Amino acid sequence: MKQLQFVKKTFKPVSRAVKWLGRFRSKRRYRQLPADSFSDVLPDTGLNINIMSFNIRRGTKQDGKNHWIFRRDLVNEILKDYSPDVLGLQEALDFQISEIHAMLPGYEMVNTISSGDNKVLHNPIFYKVARFVLSEEGAFWYSDTPDIPESKGWGNIMPRNCTWARLIEKESGQAFYFYNTHLNHLSQRSRKKGVILLTQRISARSYPDAFVLTGDFNAREKSVPIQYLKGKTHINTKAEGKVLNPNPLTDTFRVRYPDHRNVATFHGYRRFFFRFKLDYIFVPSTVSVQNAQIIQLRQKRRYPSDHFPLFSHINLPDVLPLPIHQL
Repeated sequence: MKQLQFVKKTFKPVSRAVKWLGRFRSKRRYRQLPADSFSDVLPDTGLNINIMSFNIRRGTKQDGKNHWIFRRDLVNEILKDYSPDVLGLQEALDFQISEIHAMLPGYEMVNTISSGDNKVLHNPIFYKVARFVLSEEGAFWYSDTPDIPESKGWGNIMPRNCTWARLIEKESGQAFYFYNTHLNHLSQRSRKKGVILLTQRISARSYPDAFVLTGDFNAREKSVPIQYLKGKTHINTKAEGKVLNPNPLTDTFRVRYPDHRNVATFHGYRRFFFRFKLDYIFVPSTVSVQNAQIIQLRQKRRYPSDHFPLFSHINLPDVLPLPIHQL
């Protein structure tokens, strides 16, 4: 009898804790928005495209059951299910890029030239070759010498860059720019200087086409780099003083889900705690967002990456294709 009373006293607070945690977990589940939150009517003009951003985590990390050899089939499943028109990958090693390219028949790739160092991370862009023609491509690195490949600076312990492409749709002749990046995860200084360089390069593009910016920014929604990109705050610099983003951006997910709370894109293979929104698909305010999703996939206790991929269906407005200096 005494033993039974001891068990009841011991497990009663544990039971309460489990019930409380259960209530917390239920609130953390991904809630679907009502059906009318999605736009069923597509604009008659402009360019409708499906965009994906996906940090796939370097494949050499010893992640146990989430090692690359176990999760690459999930990556393949997502790519086939969503079939993005344009895909931006982050944190990809050479061998992963080769494997993913094999998963994507009908796609061409824009990427930086590999130096042969298997530790260098890339941010390649994949696009459907049947639909688009590549007009321009390039990359720049987050350093004081951004046009020198694999240059480092600003606290970066490894090269960090942005890969970009100008794509033209074959049917309509409409063009747009696609920028894909991965910012430093340790240095706030690097992230601040990085977003300034990023917006300067976007502003200096050759044509006034609409553009899309995807990536792992390693910055939460209320951080200075993200607020700067949205045009809601400035960044202080020694050389230029207060700098504002000349092209304020909108987060496609927040356009469709302005008040949603379960917005984690980075989870680190954890189900409930220390999960943050670090990944974004940004567009100018003139771009119409038809749909947006954080693909929170988990199968048999296994994830496709330590980040969830992002997906957006957007409509890019028509823009007269003239060089900026001629306008």
